[in-house]
Amino acid sequence: MNLHNRADVLTTADGVLQFAVEALHYDHASVLLMQRGQAQTVAATDELITIADQLQVDLGEGPSLLAITDHDDVLVEDTMIDTRWPNWAPTAAANGIRSALAIRLFTAESTSGALNLISSEPFVFKEGDREAARLLALHASIAIASARMEATLHQALDSRKEVGQAVGRLMERYGLDAIRAFAVLQRYSQTHNQRLRAVALHVIDTGNLPQ
Repeated sequence: MNLHNRADVLTTADGVLQFAVEALHYDHASVLLMQRGQAQTVAATDELITIADQLQVDLGEGPSLLAITDHDDVLVEDTMIDTRWPNWAPTAAANGIRSALAIRLFTAESTSGALNLISSEPFVFKEGDREAARLLALHASIAIASARMEATLHQALDSRKEVGQAVGRLMERYGLDAIRAFAVLQRYSQTHNQRLRAVALHVIDTGNLPQ
């Protein structure tokens, strides 16, 4: 299972689902990640599990949300008889979702989301399925954390390069030295509550500070 050399978080999540379907033979799987405090489905095998995820987000309850906040894994054997989520369970059952397994995606540093598996049949997931899903989730957690860290690093390097270019434009246009040009960018960013990178990009494009 090669999840650790993917280009970004989305392709990593797609790789997780590909393995879940091809190697573990799950019909419906998704990766739900926390993005700026919101749970979002970033990859899904089909519409049925997308519906299952969105119902949880809309209703504020369900196995995936519980796995993310409080449990390593959560099993729903039959939504027709499960009473833990009085809103989600009957709504899920009405949409053809009868059983579910949610596995938390986390590292020692943070929780990133959940690996979700569902079926249109009740009592599908056995203990062997839980063990296999836990192992997949362990690899996925590390791979997603690495992809996020690499994306953050690339963004920081790009931002640094763009700020440097903007400093050069201000030095050339206004006859400033590097320290004063950077101070102008930083002061404008703070005064107008704009990201330094956004101010830098405007300077690169126009040669002037934003109006």
